[in-house]
Amino acid sequence: MRYSSRGLKRRRNTDKWDVTLSHRDPLTGKLVSTYHTVKATTKKRAEKARDELIIRLEANGDAYDSKMTLSDFLDSFIQYKEGVMQVERSTADHYRKQARVLNRYMGSYPLCDISIPVVNDWMAQMMSEGYAARSVLKPFGLLKQAMNYAVAIDLVRKNPCDFCKPPKITRRKLNVLDRAERTRMLRLARDAEPSPLALAVELALTTGMRRGEICALRWSDIGECEVTVNRAISLDRGKAYEKDPKTDGSYRTIPLTKRLYAVLRAIEKDKQYVCRELEVPFGDPFILGTPDPDSRPYHPTQLTRDFHAFCKMNGFDLTFHDLRHTFATMMIAGGTDVRTVASYLGHSNVAMTLNTYAEVDPDAKRAAVGKIGEAFDMDLDGVFAEELEEPAFTMAFTVEQLRAMLAEAERREAASACA
Repeated sequence: MRYSSRGLKRRRNTDKWDVTLSHRDPLTGKLVSTYHTVKATTKKRAEKARDELIIRLEANGDAYDSKMTLSDFLDSFIQYKEGVMQVERSTADHYRKQARVLNRYMGSYPLCDISIPVVNDWMAQMMSEGYAARSVLKPFGLLKQAMNYAVAIDLVRKNPCDFCKPPKITRRKLNVLDRAERTRMLRLARDAEPSPLALAVELALTTGMRRGEICALRWSDIGECEVTVNRAISLDRGKAYEKDPKTDGSYRTIPLTKRLYAVLRAIEKDKQYVCRELEVPFGDPFILGTPDPDSRPYHPTQLTRDFHAFCKMNGFDLTFHDLRHTFATMMIAGGTDVRTVASYLGHSNVAMTLNTYAEVDPDAKRAAVGKIGEAFDMDLDGVFAEELEEPAFTMAFTVEQLRAMLAEAERREAASACA
């Protein structure tokens, strides 16, 4: 960052000089003036002090004497990321939520005062207040990314987050429904069809689709006993909008059960009939949304609230996303190839599926033991039983040899005692 001198004026009857400098704000491109004071007995020495000040400022970056707070900088950083379309609107909204957490603790700090101790103290305070490690790690990730950008544009010399270690996240056990509970939930959902919540529950349990993908389904996405995921509903400051699926792998076609396919087609015919009677064009509305031409989707937040109420009324303890975990776990437990499960879920690679669902049902692990025997042309259990009938060990010495060794040991012990 380059600084230019805009003025040098001595205060009357003192050895203090007022220095006016200017530079371009790297975030906005606007010309910014800063005011400083140097001490000197002559103008020549004042000019030298001014030049040394400029060198020092340029070496340290704008944050050396900047009044920009962390709150202001995070605001500008998120606007920049959103402006150059580096992130989705929903991601920018997520950044704003994490920025509010940071601002609560450090927002009023000047950017130049964000140091290693300050960052460590903030994380320690959040942990002492009972926040989970994950709740600290998310804003820490935003802060580290923002400070990297500050280094890149010469606002600060180093990123303090590079030298701070966030709290360790312990791997959480997935909250999934067992066979009896998921069967009970599916029966309850089917009894309530064709309500949007009931259809959403069955879709999640039998396809593993994400909440936003289910809300974004249109009738044109239903094929012959299959559904194609082409879009998702996401949120920006609470407002729903359509966007592309999460990753390239999220574009996928998923088979439907025959029963669910028949139910969806019957609901589609009913809605088409209603539109004809009302002389309203049917178009291609959202499956779980309103049937009018300007169809509005089932709002994801409303789906979450409705599902929470459904669970509370029927004795379930899980989130809507846990239905996706339930689907994946039951598929793997049933012996489905992991690559196939990954394609159902829309994961970008199989490793992600393995890392997330490595721990399957205990019943599946016990059942897998039977698969080991199928890999050999022999009865493994029979061989094991025969081996158990053999003596535990075979004696390597005769009784006479053992007695001789014992006598020799006693002789040596007696000789050692005499010595």
